[in-house]
Amino acid sequence: MSNSIKSLEPINIPCGWFVKYHDLTVTQETVEPNTKLIELEKQRYHAAVKIIKGHDDYLIHICDNHGETIDTINVEDRQQLVDELERIIWKIEAAAFGGNIFIFEGPPDYLRLRVPQGWTVSYNKLIDIDPDHLEEDSDDWFNFTSSLLQLEHKESRLTLDVGWYIDIDPSGTFYMLLIKNLDWDNPLEDMETRRPEKLVDHIEATLQKAAEHKYK
Repeated sequence: MSNSIKSLEPINIPCGWFVKYHDLTVTQETVEPNTKLIELEKQRYHAAVKIIKGHDDYLIHICDNHGETIDTINVEDRQQLVDELERIIWKIEAAAFGGNIFIFEGPPDYLRLRVPQGWTVSYNKLIDIDPDHLEEDSDDWFNFTSSLLQLEHKESRLTLDVGWYIDIDPSGTFYMLLIKNLDWDNPLEDMETRRPEKLVDHIEATLQKAAEHKYK
């Protein structure tokens, strides 16, 4: 298991998915065949997706609520592995909400994050748009709301919440809060920034500290 979150592959994960295991790192050159690299569970839909290292490829197993493999997709190109994983989990997400999977066009353009195991993506609408590149009358401001991303770690009773304040206001900023025991009046972390890359850095630094059990 990787000690540093920065070594993990960032992934665009839809809401309702639990990161049960994550050791899919940026480079996997020394991994032995049959090694599990990642396991994601869609808990309400009773589905799971796992990546297993093959001999000269990677196996993405799609499993049912009994843990039985219902489909396997082989990916030989390491550079395409995350794209294929995202396509699969977002297609399952579309099916879970009654979407037409036959016209599924692929994942939305949300920011990729390094989310370690133990966290559930409660919701995710963190679109990959730079607010400083938008005109004030752009319709894209409707994507900047107080409900952009929420991650929950049930075992540690931690909630990481990300939004934009003020809603759809071009003069606003991203904010990130880390809450323990639902005590919203006393956040453990509280930061603001307009820069998406700094927001991602703060999110991942907070997840790293949580992995190191620094939030007692």
